[in-house]
Amino acid sequence: MKTGRTTATPPRSRPARLRRALLPAALLAGLGLATPAAVAAPAATPAASAARAAVADPGPVPDLVCRLDAEVNFSPPLGVLTRQSRVTGHIGYRDCRSPDGAAPELTDIVFHVVGTGRFGALPVPTFSVEGTGQGTWNTGEYGSLYFNGELKKGSPVPDRTVTGGPLAGDGINGLQIPVPRFDKIDPNGVAGFDVVGQVCFWNGEKGRCTAY
Repeated sequence: MKTGRTTATPPRSRPARLRRALLPAALLAGLGLATPAAVAAPAATPAASAARAAVADPGPVPDLVCRLDAEVNFSPPLGVLTRQSRVTGHIGYRDCRSPDGAAPELTDIVFHVVGTGRFGALPVPTFSVEGTGQGTWNTGEYGSLYFNGELKKGSPVPDRTVTGGPLAGDGINGLQIPVPRFDKIDPNGVAGFDVVGQVCFWNGEKGRCTAY
């Protein structure tokens, strides 16, 4: 005789529930994927690798680091009335040191420069220079230089390349502070700048000169 009672299905065992919970993770792993928890875990790996790489490879090191001491003169003065003129003057690299040990004997040189100066009025007044320079290192060795770029406060120095003598082929970068010379400002324009700053000589890839 039926009593009307139904037999309750026994609860699944704990091992069975555990197997069901682990099944999706196993499938994802088999497909080469990962669960969200597994994705979060390796997140620090790229940063750690980058940190190790930075320690192993600090980047390019300059052949020389020098104090910049330069003077450029425009004849006639550059301004609204004269947009292009002759450049003369000097580019001096003083108190040089050699972080990579390539040229510790080179400490000073003054390049006597000639070239062309240009004035641009828009969007803001700009002065630029291009030319070559020749000089003698403290060791008595001849050196030559090419330069091209703007004279702008706090800007990178004009592009410069050593074209002859020790470190020929090196590129030069750095920061400059050009200041118009008060004795060279007249109604016709600006006739000259004094320039100070710091430069680095690089054999190949250039780094940040401000790091040295």
